[in-house]
Amino acid sequence: MFDACAMRDIERVEEIVSAHPDAQAELLDWGLITLEDQPGGVPGVRDPRHALQRRVDDVLAAAERQVALLRNLPTLSAQLTERYEAVQLRAAGASSVYLDDPAAVNARLQDVVGGAKREILAAQPGGPRDQALLDKGMPRDMAALDRGVVLRTIYRDTVRDHGPTAAYATAMTTRGPGRSAQYRTLPGKFERMIIVDGETAVVPDYIVAGSPPHAAWLITDPAAVAVLARSFEATWMRARPWMGQLRARRGDARESIGAAGSGLDGVRTTRRQREIMRNLCEGAQQATVARRLGVSERKLADEVAALKALWGVSTMNSLIFQYAQSPDCRVDDSAPADGPAGAEYEKTA
Repeated sequence: MFDACAMRDIERVEEIVSAHPDAQAELLDWGLITLEDQPGGVPGVRDPRHALQRRVDDVLAAAERQVALLRNLPTLSAQLTERYEAVQLRAAGASSVYLDDPAAVNARLQDVVGGAKREILAAQPGGPRDQALLDKGMPRDMAALDRGVVLRTIYRDTVRDHGPTAAYATAMTTRGPGRSAQYRTLPGKFERMIIVDGETAVVPDYIVAGSPPHAAWLITDPAAVAVLARSFEATWMRARPWMGQLRARRGDARESIGAAGSGLDGVRTTRRQREIMRNLCEGAQQATVARRLGVSERKLADEVAALKALWGVSTMNSLIFQYAQSPDCRVDDSAPADGPAGAEYEKTA
């Protein structure tokens, strides 16, 4: 095309343009030909040295603009992030951040949980966990336990019928040397929350109209986090310890831990004994339990010995295991002390 224009061969130019419609536009773009003041409709040619030098200058200028943009990206990112987080702050004191994008929720949650130093409290009322979520979460939770982090999770009671979740809980509660995770289950509804180190909480959104299902609030206000922690502890005390054992079915021998005159099938402990066991299942030392109950350590040791004799075991681990599998663990002692113990008791068989 360039040669045809240079030789003023109109027929050849038209032939090339017909076969390659973009050829003329490309040469014009590069500045190799011009249509200005050209007789006969044949494009005129320009000195390719000057045209190509202009092209080089244009490309270099564009490259310099791209390099300048790359250099400014970190500053631009910081500025945009600051503005983004500023508009996310919805609560007074800039202590709560509303997150409505699932990816953002997961990213912030991973950062908060992954940075835990002392304690992770999780209430998960959604029921059995998906195998992919369990596989993803186990390395993170194992790493937290290896750092000495206390990990306590409340699940909905339906997880006791779900093999994958049960296997996960078994692995996390019987991991050998070092700290193990603690799990409890509770029938019915309770609030979803995750609390890390008593400083940060992640809860569902109940404020923004029309918010997506995964919307959440990241809360750092000390007073709010403290209230949420107290709510978690109240739910924890009502929940039943679980080490991953699947629920006994009808006809299973594990169902019949009988005790005559208990008032409830299989329940053999008093309200006080169950209070002792809940504290022990929580991981409290006997000295701490004695202090909470206002008795001497010797008195508490005698009561613990009586509980071991009740189940015919000799170690604390065996006692906690037997209690966790027993109907006693499902007694709701939140009823008034002068009412019938276990008035809220529910059979799960």
